[in-house]
Amino acid sequence: MDNSKASTVILARVSSKSQEDEGYSLDSQLKLLQGYCQTNSLKVVKVYNIAETASKEQSRKVFSDLLAYIEKNNVYNLAVEKTDRLTRNLRDAVAIDDWLQGDKDRMLHAVKENIKLHRESRSDVKFMWNIHLAVAKKYTDNLREEAMKGWTEKLAQGWMPSRPPMGYMTAIQNGKRIHVPDPRFKKYIAEAFELYLRPGESVESLVAYFAQAGVLTERGSPPQGTSVHRMLRNPYYMGIIQFDGETYPGAHEPLTTKQVFKRVQQKLSAGLPVKRLKHDILLKGIITCGYCARLVTWEKQKGIYYGACQRSTDDCKLNKYLREDLAIDMLATKLGELVHPKQAYIDWLIRHLETRFADAASMAEEHKQSIKTRITRLQKMDEMLYDDKLAGEITKERYETKHADIAKQLEDLKDELLVADTEIEDQNQKSIDILRLMQSAKGEFLSQNLTNDQKRAILTELFSDIILKDNTLSVNLTFLAQNMAEKAFNFNENKED
Repeated sequence: MDNSKASTVILARVSSKSQEDEGYSLDSQLKLLQGYCQTNSLKVVKVYNIAETASKEQSRKVFSDLLAYIEKNNVYNLAVEKTDRLTRNLRDAVAIDDWLQGDKDRMLHAVKENIKLHRESRSDVKFMWNIHLAVAKKYTDNLREEAMKGWTEKLAQGWMPSRPPMGYMTAIQNGKRIHVPDPRFKKYIAEAFELYLRPGESVESLVAYFAQAGVLTERGSPPQGTSVHRMLRNPYYMGIIQFDGETYPGAHEPLTTKQVFKRVQQKLSAGLPVKRLKHDILLKGIITCGYCARLVTWEKQKGIYYGACQRSTDDCKLNKYLREDLAIDMLATKLGELVHPKQAYIDWLIRHLETRFADAASMAEEHKQSIKTRITRLQKMDEMLYDDKLAGEITKERYETKHADIAKQLEDLKDELLVADTEIEDQNQKSIDILRLMQSAKGEFLSQNLTNDQKRAILTELFSDIILKDNTLSVNLTFLAQNMAEKAFNFNENKED
């Protein structure tokens, strides 16, 4: 082989502890791959590892870094143990295929499967690659299917099948992983909802309050404006779980009441006056680095704010210091992309949603009344049961059994009533509010009449992530904003339907 085309990158991956126990450890993979490269006169120029402890985000980063490296350094060979060590999804497979198509001398080596794939491979080699890829994807699809079953059951029992929000921690109870209030921060989170309702208090003042109290996020850092705003918007703190676009009654301990939570939402939506801080940086706590995932922090030089992460890695240093005015322009452009070109379409869609929501609210109100009737009936049954016990018509043991059963039914019905109420008053109107905000967000964001706190709230409502990478900003829409954007820009199809 031409020495100039012998450059090789090795990727070793272990996806689970059980795989490592069964002999698929990183060390064993590296030994196999390095031996293969030596036998075939391939020169290993870099090795990438993905350990079983790596998160999905970390795995994605390693794969992205690998692709960038082999493209930038014109590496001709990529060696893996098997197809499923490289990828288990079609998106990554397409990226690998694009790399192979870039040069006829580039080659993918799947050692244990005896596959050498390149641009001019015979059809039977490509066929075997596609089979192994399909098997690998089937494995992940099956894992997700089984996970969804577990998530559904866990949600039915009132527990969220993901990491808890700030102020909660994971605990083991009767062999099950549940979420309980973190005793270190429980008091401060609960007080924050009440504190926010006081005159002059704001998201920013809560940031200062949490910093003084020593409250930390799961990353071990004090919460910034974005995370505090999300906390105030999250119904989890009043006992309601929102997961994958659905709402469920939670079995966890609430840290605020339904009444307080609703008043907080009213203040957040009303944009009441806020307490101004001395250093009121608009994009503080809003942007993260696309390489290290840490927050971009800001400092002022010659009257201009510049932002950057800690720049602790070589990749991070690829990002230049970000000027605040340029970042604002980029975000304004992103907000402008959410504006529909024809306001008549939006007006029609809002009327359509209001009609649909009114019908849903009417049906839900009937459902609520039926729940209330069942609650009243059960309460009367419990009173009659108590009278029977006093009269000696049933034993104490029988009474306690029946009473516990009725109490459980009442608890379930009250949770169901709470969810129905929340869905009517919050979820439906929220969709319309987000749709309207999308049309006005750019103008409001650039307006001199809004405070920085209100502008940050706009970004938080519409963008789940704002990422700085390669000196530009990219965004991910929140679930509801994404849903409304799809409805708005598929207007013609929806109206025809």
